[in-house]
Amino acid sequence: MTDRVPAFGVPPTLRELLCGAAPYGGSAHRDLLCYLAYTWSSLIIQDQRTLCEDVGASMPMVFLIEGLWKSCMRLRDRKADAWEPDYEIFQQSLTAFWLDLGRLLYKRPAEDFEVDWHAGVSNPLDDLHGRVTLHLAMLGDPVAIDAMPDLLWMYARRAQPGEGYVELHAAAIGCELDDGSYRRQWTRGYDGLVDILSQWRERGMEPIANAAALARGQIRDAVVEAMQPRPKPMTVLAALRKEAAEAEQVPPEPEGPGLVVLASVGHLPGNVKDGEAKNSSSQTPRIEFAPIAGRRLPLVPVPDLARVQRVLAGEFPDAAGIVASILAPVAGRPYVRLPRILLRGGPGTGKSRLARRLGEELGLDVTVYGCASVSDGSVIGTSRMWGTGRASVPLQAIKRAGAASVLVVLDEISRAGTRADNGRLTDGILALAEPETARAYHDPYLECAVDLSAVSYIATANSTDGLDPALLSRFRAVDMPAPTLASLPVLARGLVAELRRERGLDARWLPDLTPEELDLVGEHWRGGSVRTLQALVECALDGRHAGPAN
Repeated sequence: MTDRVPAFGVPPTLRELLCGAAPYGGSAHRDLLCYLAYTWSSLIIQDQRTLCEDVGASMPMVFLIEGLWKSCMRLRDRKADAWEPDYEIFQQSLTAFWLDLGRLLYKRPAEDFEVDWHAGVSNPLDDLHGRVTLHLAMLGDPVAIDAMPDLLWMYARRAQPGEGYVELHAAAIGCELDDGSYRRQWTRGYDGLVDILSQWRERGMEPIANAAALARGQIRDAVVEAMQPRPKPMTVLAALRKEAAEAEQVPPEPEGPGLVVLASVGHLPGNVKDGEAKNSSSQTPRIEFAPIAGRRLPLVPVPDLARVQRVLAGEFPDAAGIVASILAPVAGRPYVRLPRILLRGGPGTGKSRLARRLGEELGLDVTVYGCASVSDGSVIGTSRMWGTGRASVPLQAIKRAGAASVLVVLDEISRAGTRADNGRLTDGILALAEPETARAYHDPYLECAVDLSAVSYIATANSTDGLDPALLSRFRAVDMPAPTLASLPVLARGLVAELRRERGLDARWLPDLTPEELDLVGEHWRGGSVRTLQALVECALDGRHAGPAN
């Protein structure tokens, strides 16, 4: 062991630089020269063989690092009158080095970097790339500034208290909030560097301080609540009386329009009362439907139809006219109830998605019932005498939503079975879709009349050939246009937004496709199937995290 100071000095670590430490020597070239000499001493004596071993036996990496070393040495030995042109040349060569180093590092297997990083093993080449990223950003390079949020968050996520935890998180948050912008305030003693990190830290400390104040208030409230005298425990008899009194209370009637779907379950075996929800391992029809029995269930009020039209036209630009024609009959109604619609179009044109999004934007709970290969009439419910007895599909949807107005999407109705041994699907739909029958539909599972008149139905089909004429007379057929290439940006944006909802992410973690990604998708999709487009969009998104093809 020796206490001798290295000839070129000891540089601050990249973490220390990101936390606010000054670059060694007050400039990019002095800091990099110090880091290179400290990390690879073989550069000082020009020992190319040792350097090659230290960088993973990669001669391209050796040539790249030697080039940076020479650039820094030239600038250190510059003449005073040649400072500005020499520094401009240095910055250009530093940018080229950064891009070339990034390409070489990107060719590594991703798991190699992840294992080293999570194990706390720091790779000098990764540190060098991050160090150059910071210097270029402080020199005003816009591409390097765009890379700073990822660098800051990578170190912030692994920071521990006492290791720049607050400083790193504040800088990362401030960089995101300011979208990488900064004020060009030159730092005294630095050769052309702008201290962007202090500006971002100052910006990021505001939300951190606000969150800390909020947390302190919540802790204070919790302490005050804990110090309050606790009520005496209730006796068993008092608890039974309270439970009985609550069971007798009638649930509040919903505000606005409402409808009693099921009058009573008193005719069914059991002792559960109408409107009573009871936890039981025995799920009898009476227990199952008692919560909605005798209750006036809410009807979904009509929302702002102009907003619904605007949102859906943005997601389905080629079907804006269809959306307008479907929404038109809803205007002026006291609650949402759609006309019976049959969306007809080729496979993958987005029929099912449009039907579902219509219901969601109108505030309806949506049930998608797949009709393909259904060869019986179970959609109308089955008797309790069978072990698989169940209520009709719309009544199940009402119970699940707790509302009388819901939307049932009959998907691929043209592919339903045609045998009549156990009843046909289309026959059951005819009964449910008939307004007079729906008002007092006799459900075979509950063996009583239920009011399904507020249920909306939208069917989808590739073709109406072979469909029952009686069914076609009750549904208005609307042709779904095939999406066009001109709608690619809008459709892709909608598909990415839907993926964000499914994965629970926001736009920062799953942004929209870039123009380059849209061009790549457009090379393989010229219009037609949205299903194909969705697969291409997912492929483009997955490709962001995959390494380059070998």
